[in-house]
Amino acid sequence: MNTSRRGHAAAGMNYPKYITAFLVVVTLVYFLWVQKSFAMSSPQLKASADETKLAAVTTTTIAPKPVVRSWSRTPGRRYVWIDVEIDGAPVGRITAELYMDIVPATAENFRALVTGDNAAGLSYKGSVCHRIITGFIVQCGDFETGKGYGGRSIYSTGKFSTAASFETVSVLMRCIDDEPAGLQLKHDKRYVLQMANSGPNSNGSQFCFMLGAAPHLNGRHVVFGQVVDGFEVVDLMETAGAAEDGVVLKHNVVLKKGGEYLD
Repeated sequence: MNTSRRGHAAAGMNYPKYITAFLVVVTLVYFLWVQKSFAMSSPQLKASADETKLAAVTTTTIAPKPVVRSWSRTPGRRYVWIDVEIDGAPVGRITAELYMDIVPATAENFRALVTGDNAAGLSYKGSVCHRIITGFIVQCGDFETGKGYGGRSIYSTGKFSTAASFETVSVLMRCIDDEPAGLQLKHDKRYVLQMANSGPNSNGSQFCFMLGAAPHLNGRHVVFGQVVDGFEVVDLMETAGAAEDGVVLKHNVVLKKGGEYLD
């Protein structure tokens, strides 16, 4: 019996060790659960913040932004503006500098589609930005289907001048050939403008606002300009996008109208 009591006493002395070990395990499990919860919720929190930001802009009447130019002209280049709407609400104006001195055919195609100043009357007016991937691109310009498989260049209605500055434009089908100088320009920063394509020499009307550097596109897509004002509008367009390709967009981003600065 004495032996039995000593055994119980020894077991009793081990209880604090068991309790301590149990508490350590519970604490570790809780810590891991909290870490996992935060990791899982971070993208959701960002998405929620983006939605809140968009809601604040699209449900509030915004006073027109005073026309104060923050950019200056570069000789040989032209400048266009595009007013943007998200879910039917005006969110501001983007100003773009076009590299007429480097890629004249591509830049003229974009200018004429922004303004509607072309023989065929083609225009970006009212067209949807159908593909927006956060951190990568805002893709627009399909004024025919709004789904990414339409659009054409201003040169698609027939032949055009074969002057030296336009020799790189294809006289066949609906596309503009890749201008070599444009392929040499880099996708090295946010707010670069480049042509979307389906392969070499297949430039039509679709284009992208770059949302970050993308060196894998260098030499494959023609760069033809850059945003010089209205950066915050491009940022809002990005918040209306998705984190990955192939996701149906929840918001309707539209190029409402456009024009050219002539003064």
